[in-house]
Amino acid sequence: MTADATVMRHISQRAQQREVVGFHGVPLPDHVNRHLSPISLSGGRPHEGFYPLTKITYEFKDHPFGEPKVAEDASKLDLKRALNYGPTEGFPQLLEFAKDLVLLTNKPGYSGWNVTLTNGSGDSLHKVFNLLLDPGDTVLLEAYTFVPTINTIGSWGGSPVPVPINFEDGGIDVDYLEQLLEGWFQGQYQEKPFPKVLYTIPTGQNPTGLSLKESKRERVYGLAKKYDFIIVEDDPYGYIQLGAFTDGVDNPFDDDTYDSARFVKERLLKSYIQYDSDGRVLRLETFSKVFAPGARLGFIVGHSELIRRIIDHSNISTKAPSGLSQVSVLSAIAHSGGARGWIEWCVKVSKVYTERKNVLIRTLLESEAYKKGYFKYNEADAGMFITIDLNLPEGDDHRLELEGLRYKAIEKGVEVVLGKNMAFTPEYAKSAKFIRLTLATASDNDELIEAARRLSQAVLSFFEQ
Repeated sequence: MTADATVMRHISQRAQQREVVGFHGVPLPDHVNRHLSPISLSGGRPHEGFYPLTKITYEFKDHPFGEPKVAEDASKLDLKRALNYGPTEGFPQLLEFAKDLVLLTNKPGYSGWNVTLTNGSGDSLHKVFNLLLDPGDTVLLEAYTFVPTINTIGSWGGSPVPVPINFEDGGIDVDYLEQLLEGWFQGQYQEKPFPKVLYTIPTGQNPTGLSLKESKRERVYGLAKKYDFIIVEDDPYGYIQLGAFTDGVDNPFDDDTYDSARFVKERLLKSYIQYDSDGRVLRLETFSKVFAPGARLGFIVGHSELIRRIIDHSNISTKAPSGLSQVSVLSAIAHSGGARGWIEWCVKVSKVYTERKNVLIRTLLESEAYKKGYFKYNEADAGMFITIDLNLPEGDDHRLELEGLRYKAIEKGVEVVLGKNMAFTPEYAKSAKFIRLTLATASDNDELIEAARRLSQAVLSFFEQ
């Protein structure tokens, strides 16, 4: 079966019926020759002379938390274009970068792919589920996940079904997934339609920080082909790699030998789209985690027919992403040196996050609460989150008592996210004994150390009172 036939079957009726109607009239017939220097009296794009803003000066850091330097003429996109309406799919210069980055890191396994820019991953998810879901369609996803996604799925009529996470094996439980699909029509969800989509965060999973092994990813893609569903791969964290925790000091990125080629080869796990042969993977990337969340800028990679229909949706909703956001990101890209320079910036970001991980875990493991066996640490591979497991009885409902722990943490002066709040079914919320901690928000290592001490005191107080 061809990739075109595969993707067309999965497009929702809403997306198939969408028409994009412009006001410029029908396309010109071949016999009409355009004037070489036309004057426009047709559009609504103001001349740049009306813009009060004429120049933006950017300062960039060559290392996270480093000293800023003024970048001269860093942008490939001038302001008179950035301040005006742009192409719905994004400016060509940034699309070119996105494609270069894909080719460098996650080249799809087929030729007919394309990209489109979006207003960040939230916008990407909104448009992807609009594209794929008809009311009642079943979506599989990790039992603990970025829960706002559930609202997005529901807004388009989708019905989410949880798949457990194997904390020992690094992500979604592939054995469970296979058994679920094989026995769907005899199992607990038999009243629901057979799954149409798997939504997954396979690298630096939120909330667990786990990364699914490549052998498992290959199995999941094989299941997608066998059972004919689409994989929506959300990867906001994959470029932030975390070295394994050993002595709380060792950091593999300290020796500065990781250039872009080595980082891609040795650290980045294969995307599902690299296994893809028939266009059944939509990969979501964002500039939020290694550039700036406020830029609200990301992109989707996938089969060109799917991307075209996402652009059609943008044409009647958000239109193009912010031109100022695009010119800002392009300036950073030019300053860093293109796709390879961008990856080298990610290496530097990974170095700092790994140092933070070391500091936080080392402090936790030195605590009285840890030495008394009240919690254990779960290794995290990528991203900005780690988790600790509390030593509570298996099979009990811990929701109420964990709220008590959260209150104690607040009283001690530290805020955390309870694992139960990252579950979207009562079954998994009841059994969640873990706490999610972020490496991202503290101002420095001293603040992380103090946060770890406060959390340890709250855990100690929780168990002993």
